[in-house]
Amino acid sequence: MRVMNHLTQSLIESLTQLLKKPGQDTLKSLEICAPVLIDELQQIKDNALDRRDLMPLIQTALNEWLQQHPQPEGAVEDLIDALRRQALAPAPKGAGE
Repeated sequence: MRVMNHLTQSLIESLTQLLKKPGQDTLKSLEICAPVLIDELQQIKDNALDRRDLMPLIQTALNEWLQQHPQPEGAVEDLIDALRRQALAPAPKGAGE
């Protein structure tokens, strides 16, 4: 799953291109852009959600919803499998060991 705003994508692409060809031009570009880069990176850091923090929230919300809206067992398993494929649900204990 990949969720990024346009600014984040542009910043990553620009930095990647600059760093692929290190040299005087790169250093000069980074020197000139540093204040803006620092501000933008700080905003990204401040607004980012850590997946480790998000996963328990999704799991709790899903569990509460399923308690209020019971579903056939097969539907619940299919939903959890779909979430797992999208890396939005933890793997069952013992899986992948």
